[in-house]
Amino acid sequence: MESFKPTHIPVLPKEILEYFHEIENKETPTFLDGTAGEGGHSELILKEFPTAKLVLNDRDSIMLSRASTRLSIFPGRFFPLEGNFSEVEASDLEERIGSSKVDGILLDLGISTYHLTSSERGFSFKNEEYLDMRLDEGGKLTAYEVLNKYKAEKLSQIFREYGEENWTKKIVEKILLVRKKNPIRTTLDLAKLVESVIPRKFWPDKTHPSFRVFQAVRIEVNNELGHIREGIENLSNLLNKGGILCVISFHSLEDRIVKQVFREKSKGEMFSILTRKPITPSEEELKVNPSSRSAKLRVLKAL
Repeated sequence: MESFKPTHIPVLPKEILEYFHEIENKETPTFLDGTAGEGGHSELILKEFPTAKLVLNDRDSIMLSRASTRLSIFPGRFFPLEGNFSEVEASDLEERIGSSKVDGILLDLGISTYHLTSSERGFSFKNEEYLDMRLDEGGKLTAYEVLNKYKAEKLSQIFREYGEENWTKKIVEKILLVRKKNPIRTTLDLAKLVESVIPRKFWPDKTHPSFRVFQAVRIEVNNELGHIREGIENLSNLLNKGGILCVISFHSLEDRIVKQVFREKSKGEMFSILTRKPITPSEEELKVNPSSRSAKLRVLKAL
């Protein structure tokens, strides 16, 4: 396995563990980390629950390998599963932990530091990389295809809906103009294009003016919002009675979907929402991990 130094700091670690202590089966608990990333949350769970077994899931084989390396101090207690969390089935759990349901499920919907800084797949406007943006290398659609082949109407839709971008009309006009002469190939091509459209006085203080466009294209390439809805609806049915589902989102689009699906689930007598309002990081956590500032945690319990 690859040797590496983890860069990801788990978000809302104290709060996650507190909610997982509300599971009914504390003697031999089972967990699913549906978005393993570098395995930070899984490590916390396995330390906190010494008799627990955990299914470690991620759509990116590289991330799954990195997480498995991190968790190698827990031999026989974690079981890797490659794939999108929205597609995890009871049979997958049965094969790995001998049970078709689990007591705790975690979804951390944030993109990992690795993808932004080291994956070389074009997620960030800070480095010049080919516009790929696939979270799993087996995906067919790339950012290059979105930017160079999508029609104006479709580009406008994703920039408005997924990026909530106020300058959508002018950005799309510029994309159509530029790609007639040369394709938009790299992250810097895209970043400079957006820079040229948005007047400097409207640039955000703490990030690049193209961040909303990058977010929108990444969401489109990976169908992120669709997977959130499907994933929560599917995974909530894989909880044992008294089981807990924790979902951490990082922008309003994600949080809105989580809130809607939780409400739909809680209308019957099968589930209860434990968080009337989303849980956000404490001032103490923000000092240690400033990148957690936009995190929101919502929790659902199986009755």
